[in-house]
Amino acid sequence: NVAEESEPIGWIVYNSHKSLVEQILINKDQTEKGLEAPILDALIEKESLVAAEVLRADENAYRHMLDYGFRPTRTYTSDAFDLAKLDLSTAVYLEKIVGKRPPKEYPQTETVIVEKVPPTRSHNDIKTAIMNILDLLGGLEAFVKTGQTVVIKPNVVADHGMKDGVYMGGVVTDLGLLKALVEILLPVAGKVIIAEGSSINRAETTKMFELYGYDTLVDLDPSKVSLVDLHQDELVKKTVPRGKRMLSRDIPVTFENADVIINVPVMKIHFAAIASLSVKNLQGALPPLEKYMSHYFGLWQNLVNIHHLVKPNLIIIDGLTAQEDFGPVNGVPKVMNLLIGGTNAVATDAVTMRIMGLDPALSPPVRIAHMQGMGPIEPEKIQVMGASIDEVRSPFKQPEINLEGGENLVVHAESACPGCRGYLHYVLFKLRRPDPRHPGKLLIDRPFEKRINLYLGPVTDAELNPDETNIFLGVCQQHRKDMGKHLPGCPPHTDVMMKGVFGLYPDVVLPQYADQTAEDKLEAMLEEVLEKETT
Repeated sequence: NVAEESEPIGWIVYNSHKSLVEQILINKDQTEKGLEAPILDALIEKESLVAAEVLRADENAYRHMLDYGFRPTRTYTSDAFDLAKLDLSTAVYLEKIVGKRPPKEYPQTETVIVEKVPPTRSHNDIKTAIMNILDLLGGLEAFVKTGQTVVIKPNVVADHGMKDGVYMGGVVTDLGLLKALVEILLPVAGKVIIAEGSSINRAETTKMFELYGYDTLVDLDPSKVSLVDLHQDELVKKTVPRGKRMLSRDIPVTFENADVIINVPVMKIHFAAIASLSVKNLQGALPPLEKYMSHYFGLWQNLVNIHHLVKPNLIIIDGLTAQEDFGPVNGVPKVMNLLIGGTNAVATDAVTMRIMGLDPALSPPVRIAHMQGMGPIEPEKIQVMGASIDEVRSPFKQPEINLEGGENLVVHAESACPGCRGYLHYVLFKLRRPDPRHPGKLLIDRPFEKRINLYLGPVTDAELNPDETNIFLGVCQQHRKDMGKHLPGCPPHTDVMMKGVFGLYPDVVLPQYADQTAEDKLEAMLEEVLEKETT
């Protein structure tokens, strides 16, 4: 009942295990009042991101869902019924929750420690800072018992941090920090495992370990310390609670067998997620296909889902040398000499973002995690110990997202969320270079015979011209996929966007984001997964 009336005006059939709207029923004397939208508003306020399932033949129900902001993502047959699944646009959801609090108040206050490290950053300085964090959170014994297996999840995203053989900082988790942490753990832990799966250099995680000197950590105690490439690990299938965007995920067995998990991300800007901190860092905990599927089915929600399956006991954010501007790999190092520790990812990220001069509510994964009750961002719900936020705050330079098109290439992005905007900026940047066919022009200004339109976001004021070349980006534009070229995902993976846009330039070599052979293989594997779902 969503109106101030004594009698129910309608009902919603909702499968909470799958976060799925199965049917909306309106009293026959209320059907002319357009009550579907307020009923959905009430559900979404309580349940956050949801999906809907409608009969493919029910054009009225399909249109209602489409008008609200749901988009068709899959079709399948169940019990002889032809069904369409529609996912609520993340951009629509983020707009609906602006200024709102979670439906349930977070039940407790979380503690976050902000520890300043002396500029000398000696090994002892870093080790002392870690011990101070642990002491304020209850001591090492509150996290690790004798003989337990501890898995440390650093951030080893790519090889971009090296320049002329020297690490510049701010890209991967600091080796000195990891060394100090391992030394603290060794007297108590039975095993210490440093586990990562690089998100860009996916086939070369082991090489990344060597490149950044992580292999030397094993020398601290070869009988106890090991490195694990999560892309080569055995997997265990885990059910996603409430089934948002995906019903299950394949998780590396290293995490399943861990007694303690320590999440050690880097303090940095992210061109699409706004900040890449502890919530974002667990994307690296997934094997390659799962990473790829996260983008396809909804990256921000899937980052939250991972935290329900891989549950860090402790977070230590590496703010020794952070990264600003166009992070997470192409930004500028920023010395902060900080370590930020906590036990709740959302609260720890909220404090860190405020130190960076950012509003935590602007980061899609942090905001969604907050609205789904994973942790607080409200200052009154977070006890900050050690240094105060004001004492160490230093605003980070944010990337300038430029979606300006070219002479014959137009971008329509009026309502897009930071995800598609950030990833498309990266692709358009690659077009702002000389056009080999037209001296004096940039690729983005190439004089195509037909105008190129790139559509992203759930709403656009532009009238669609079928005689032009139309490219539709992401779930928000999935309902238009038959009207031109569609690039799937939420947001579409960088490689998908790159191939889709650079397909307009067959004479130009495709810029390399990741290993193309590996990406093509993942794309084929995803197609197999989708084919199984629809048969």
